[in-house]
Amino acid sequence: MITVFADQHLYEIASFLPDSVDLILFDPAEGLPGDLHRAQGLLIRTVNAVNARTLPEIPGSLSFIGTGSSGTDHVDRDYLEQHGVAFADAAGCNARSVAEYIATSLLIWSEREQIPLENRSVGIVGVGHAGFQVQKILDELDWNIQTVGYDPPRDRRETSFRSATLNELLNTDILTFHTPLTTAGDHPTFHWLDEEKLSDHSFELVINTARGGIVEEQALLEAQQEGSVPYYILDVWENEPEINPRPAQKAYLKTPHIAGYSIQAKLNASQYVADALLAHFNLDPKKQRPDHSLQQVDEPVDHFNDLAELMEELHPIGTYEAELLRILRNNPHIRGRLFNKLRAEFPLRHEFSHIRLPDSYFERFPVLKNLGFRIQVR
Repeated sequence: MITVFADQHLYEIASFLPDSVDLILFDPAEGLPGDLHRAQGLLIRTVNAVNARTLPEIPGSLSFIGTGSSGTDHVDRDYLEQHGVAFADAAGCNARSVAEYIATSLLIWSEREQIPLENRSVGIVGVGHAGFQVQKILDELDWNIQTVGYDPPRDRRETSFRSATLNELLNTDILTFHTPLTTAGDHPTFHWLDEEKLSDHSFELVINTARGGIVEEQALLEAQQEGSVPYYILDVWENEPEINPRPAQKAYLKTPHIAGYSIQAKLNASQYVADALLAHFNLDPKKQRPDHSLQQVDEPVDHFNDLAELMEELHPIGTYEAELLRILRNNPHIRGRLFNKLRAEFPLRHEFSHIRLPDSYFERFPVLKNLGFRIQVR
């Protein structure tokens, strides 16, 4: 039997591990467990960094660390490799959820501001798992949205992929970010969208759901004041969880790093890291996996005034925003702790393909079918 410490908020993680694993859950708010010498494996989330400062002495027993997230900037992978610790992430686990957040945000913005999405160009910075799904869902809207994928590192790796040029990207109407946060290499992404780029180009809308710091918040604020970026939407923040209230208050939509949060994405994340852990220790996976029923919506469609109001009912983006604003306004001394608490404890949503709607919804809002919602079967 092996002992594994796991973040207690890794969704249903126990359901993915067999009895041959002694699973010990820990509270990430209290930092990494102090008795890791007992463990062979450690499963974390983005709220706990792993590096020479947070884990200065890696126990000899610990041979595997996994993170239930698609990003890995909170883990010093070179440090783990130097100490012979295997590492796995959950890349791609939440790609569809992120794409649905982008589509929801765009539809709410378009409807409320009376800015049609038809014939708009959307620049996608980073065309990995999430960026590809964003491109896919925008193409499926069938509104002649031109997607411009910018990913020079992938262009270099894959002969079948062609990245847009920087000039092509910076001449789009809308920018959305889906790239890791990096500070080194040929294409560092830290403060990629900075004062220099924003002073030379204007965008109707900027969205960042990737990592805080890819977009320079102060430069974005100044661009908004000058009118070159009238709207921006942020789900990720510099210095998270101690976020700056000013850029948050000025954001068109603001949420607490939850774009990738859905029941399906969380199940994917737990399964990916659990499978990697079991493969590392040559253990058989658990045969019975968790199953979740579909969400049925029965409220009459006439209850909703417009598509934006309906989308806020089907996706909790508005509720997340209200809770985040409450934290920023009323809790200056503990807002970081409450930010993480909101992320960890807010009820998860279903992805669109797991939501069943009456026929009348599709008759009034045909775009719902393009988004992947399904018709109820009576």
